[in-house]
Amino acid sequence: MLTIVGAKVTNRQKLEKAIVQAFEQWAEKDINEDHWRYQFLEREWDYDYDPEKPTKRENTSKYPNPITSPRNIEDWGDLYQSGLDSYRFSASTNRAEAYWHWDAVNRSGKEYAYYVHNGQGTNRSARPFTDDISIPSSFWEKEPGQALKMQMETAFAKLNV
Repeated sequence: MLTIVGAKVTNRQKLEKAIVQAFEQWAEKDINEDHWRYQFLEREWDYDYDPEKPTKRENTSKYPNPITSPRNIEDWGDLYQSGLDSYRFSASTNRAEAYWHWDAVNRSGKEYAYYVHNGQGTNRSARPFTDDISIPSSFWEKEPGQALKMQMETAFAKLNV
C-alpha cells in the first residue's frame, strides 16, 4: 500500500500552461507536419488491385497507369492539403483542442475523405489515415502517442530547471 502525506501541487497555472504548450507543439509539429506527411506522402497502403477493374490516374506524370499495390494516398495533394489548411488549435481556461477537416472535393463537388479513409465507393481499399490519432485504446502505443509523451516530458523537464 502506498501512502502519500503532505503532497501538494504548487503553481498549477504554470503546470497547465506547460501541458497546453506541449500539446500545441505536438499538434503543429508532430502531427500537422510530420504525421500527415507520412500518412499521405510516404506511407504505402495495401491496395485491392483488381486487374479486371484497374484504377487509373488522370495525371500520369508522377505515377504510371494502372495503379498497382501498394500505393500511397497522395491524391495529388488535394486531400492532404485540405487537412493542413483546415488545421486549427485553440486553448481556453479548461480546454485545448486541435482540429482538422478533410474537405477536399471530387469532380462532382462532394467531399471524399470518408470514402478514402473507410474504403467505400470508388475507393475500394481503406486507408485509415486518422486512426493512429483517433482511436483511444491504441493511441499511446503508436507513434503519435509516443510523440505526445515526449513533448510532455520535455515540458515537465523545463519546469524543474
